[in-house]
Amino acid sequence: FRGGVLVMTGANSAVGLRSMPVRYLFLDEIDAYPLDVDGEGDPVGLAEKRTSTFARRKILKVSTPTTKDFSRIEAAYLESDMRRFMVPCPHCGEHQVLVWGSDKAHGLKFDKDACGDPVLSSVRYVCEHCGCRIAEHHKPGMLSGGYWQGSKESSRPGKLTGYHMSALYAPLGWASWEDLVQQWHRASLAAKMGDVSLLKTFVNTVLAETWEEQGDKV
Repeated sequence: FRGGVLVMTGANSAVGLRSMPVRYLFLDEIDAYPLDVDGEGDPVGLAEKRTSTFARRKILKVSTPTTKDFSRIEAAYLESDMRRFMVPCPHCGEHQVLVWGSDKAHGLKFDKDACGDPVLSSVRYVCEHCGCRIAEHHKPGMLSGGYWQGSKESSRPGKLTGYHMSALYAPLGWASWEDLVQQWHRASLAAKMGDVSLLKTFVNTVLAETWEEQGDKV
């Protein structure tokens, strides 16, 4: 294209990853990359080496997180300034991070009927500061009034910024809060029957958090 060139390759090709120097590197879904590619080592490391000849380089790593302590994106995020998107409450104006509210006084909440199924008409967000109910139709205004806020200093100040966002922020017309509650309910029922695969998918793809395997650790 005018002024540049776009080169695409797979994370399973060592030749493609080290084929040419690049100033701007975009690595997508890095948690799905193999640990070793063609016997030449970590594909992320191979790709990053391609930027070393440029002083003003930029590397963007993006991924759905997978398993705790084995997730590349989790490790990169923990190295960064760990930014979260703060949105204002439409009632009190205080900013907060949108969270799942199953184990908190605030967050995304819903009632259950006599059979234990979620009452979708009751789905709402409870403000962390004033405790008011926030309906989903307030979300566009909340998103437009939001800002990114870091929670700590990066281990490489000025060089590494990290961003975390869950599906609770999805704009209207995408996955609604009611949809997410239904997904959570189905995953929870399956987990009670011994199948945690749906719950793991929910934690990874909806909450954008790593899944912690149960059992003994070395």
